[in-house]
Order: sequence, then C-alpha cells, then structure tokens
Amino acid sequence: MRTSTLRTAALVVGSVAVLAAMAPTAAAQEPAGPLLPLSSVLPPLELKAGEPYYFCLTDATEKALAQAHITFDAVAPNTVVTYKSHTCMRGTLKNGRINTDLTGLAGEGTGGFAFQRDGRRAEFTAPRVALHLDMTGTWTAEHQGRRVDMFSCTREGAKPSLTKVSAENLPMTLTPARAQALSAAFGTSPAPAGRPFFEGNARFDVLNSVVGLLSPKP
Repeated sequence: MRTSTLRTAALVVGSVAVLAAMAPTAAAQEPAGPLLPLSSVLPPLELKAGEPYYFCLTDATEKALAQAHITFDAVAPNTVVTYKSHTCMRGTLKNGRINTDLTGLAGEGTGGFAFQRDGRRAEFTAPRVALHLDMTGTWTAEHQGRRVDMFSCTREGAKPSLTKVSAENLPMTLTPARAQALSAAFGTSPAPAGRPFFEGNARFDVLNSVVGLLSPKP
C-alpha cells in the first residue's frame, strides 16, 4: 500500500475514532482549535444506504393512541412491523454522512409515518436526523409542506464505535411543534410534549465508507 494511501487510511479511521472517543466529553470542553484539518483533506464519510431503522411506539404512547382511537400507520415504502414486541415503523436510510470536521452525523430516511382517525390523516415524511458530537440528536420531518421539529434525544441508548453508529431503545422525546401538529389534526395530542414518544433502533455502518475510500479505482 502506498504511503499516501496509508496516510489517508489513518486520517479516515482517526476521524471516526475521535467521534466515538470524544462523545462523552465533548460537551464539557471547547477545544482551542481543530485537532486535524480533516474537512480540508477528506469529504464527508458516506453511510451505507439501505440500512434499516425502527421508530417504535413506547407502551405509554401506544396506550394513549388506543384511548384516543388514533391509528398508527406508515408512509410507503416504510411499513408497520412488530419489532422487539413493539409496534414500529420500519424504514431505511436513504442517505447519510459523518462530517470529517467532527461536527457529527446527519442522515435522511425513506417514507415516513402517519396517524389517522375518522378520515383525518396526519403524515410526517422524509425524516432527518442530526446527531451531534456528544451524541445528542434532533429529528425533523415534512408536514403539510413545511419541515417541523419532531423529536429530540439525549445520548441514552446511543452507541458510537469505530465501525458503526447505532441506537438501541433510544428515547425520542416529543417536541412542542410535533404535539401542536397532532392537536391541529385531531383536536388534541394523544401524548404531551416533553415525553418519549418513540424508541429508536438503528445501526448505520461506517466501515464501508472507509473501505470504499481506500479501494483502488479502476
């Protein structure tokens, strides 16, 4: 392997390793300057498209929806499935990247999810996630022609590592904007803002990005 290729490999692996290693402490300190000028050397690391993710109703949310006679649905190509004994929307990662300037991870999913009752339907499509260096995150989606905040999360359940970024039972807290959207559609929101509405489960592969960057081009 040429010296330039080895240097590129070290920078790529180093950028992902720093994201994983610094996550618990990034919020507690402000660096005086960038550790490495990675953004000027490498493009963002693309995540593997097509990876599945799940938005699973919490027990409390599922009970609240049932009491309000509101049905949970998916927007194609996403589907409603049972995952880990919960009712979930299953989607796939449409695109995503890890920023090599160490500002975090961004991704967009397919389709979306919806709620309906008595002929009324509220759809939330093209969900996007932004995970910051400390692994806190925000989700947005398209609703009635505009992008709205949906959920926020702490790093609880987030599992960054050298080869992937994953989440297991990640509490996704309902935002006021999302609660207002449900209230506008159905007269009331089945769940108040500030409480976990979904639990997120996902695994986004980053190793393929490294391998693809280092693979010799024809």
